[in-house]
Amino acid sequence: MASENPVVVVLGSTGNQGRGVLRSLLREVSPAWHVRAVTRNVGSPAAQELLKNFQTPDKRLSLQAGDLYDLASLEDAFSGAYGVFAVTNEVADKIIENEEDMKHELQAGKNIVAAAKTCNVKHFVLSSLPNMKQVTSGRFQKIFHMDHKSIIEQWAKDELSAVTCLIPGLFFTNLNRPQYCRREGQTHAAMSSISSNLEAENGVVRFCTPIPATQLIEWVDPEHDMGIFAARVFALGTTMMNGKSYFVGSKKLRMEDLASTFTQHTGQPAIYDPITIDEWADMASRAVGPGFKEDIRQMIQWFSIIPEDKRCYGALDLADDVALEELGLEASSFEDWLKRSNWTGP
Repeated sequence: MASENPVVVVLGSTGNQGRGVLRSLLREVSPAWHVRAVTRNVGSPAAQELLKNFQTPDKRLSLQAGDLYDLASLEDAFSGAYGVFAVTNEVADKIIENEEDMKHELQAGKNIVAAAKTCNVKHFVLSSLPNMKQVTSGRFQKIFHMDHKSIIEQWAKDELSAVTCLIPGLFFTNLNRPQYCRREGQTHAAMSSISSNLEAENGVVRFCTPIPATQLIEWVDPEHDMGIFAARVFALGTTMMNGKSYFVGSKKLRMEDLASTFTQHTGQPAIYDPITIDEWADMASRAVGPGFKEDIRQMIQWFSIIPEDKRCYGALDLADDVALEELGLEASSFEDWLKRSNWTGP
């Protein structure tokens, strides 16, 4: 178990997962965690918002400058810490022009693991994903953003004394992206027009991910769910949690049920009407770069055919999903997320 005044470093602290982890850790009473939130710019509005929203009366939240691509800054951030919550991202500061550029995430992971080893971090908790080459028996070779997280996971297990992995389902917050959900008739041009916006707000909500309507998918509230799971793992400590991996995903939900559940909760009309996979890949890669296009295309192709008798993107047999049994926690349902977020559509 942690020391008397244990410090946990939280990477990605201004993102959904990191923000949820630091909030849940600060709510714990025993031990009373001290959270060191790492961000590249401690003076940014997003970083200062953390202090405003989550600082405790006894000042257990602090900000620390750090960059995943700067090993020395990570060593400074990890110094004296009991634990680290680590998350990496396929999105880079620059446009991903080709598939080789996706390897930037591996460099970030290598730095994080090296810094944790140098600083003798006692408990390393990682947001990971399965290796899709292995899960799909080689059928899908280019889902790099998932495979890379799996590679980083293995590095951590090889190099560090105690590692626990949390594997999130598909983010409910992705529904804010037009390749997942949109208002019928909404276009990029319309977004800049007040009159068109008013029209769009009154339109039908179209859930449009190119996955068959009856396919079952597992989702997650990345902030709330990853937060409570990580806090529970840290609280249970290394003796119980070392080497463990847990899937943080909802009970399976048919894609077409997104629309009916949304209508029941909000009273707004909604439909499930998938776009083409070409439109999906174009839109999903637009902000990241063309090098991400085949990655995200293959991901959605696999999601469309994951066997019903598997969990965790097809990586686990149903009996091997032991999060509820061992942690006493379940990930949020779509209804839970709608209530918690007050989401009323795109």
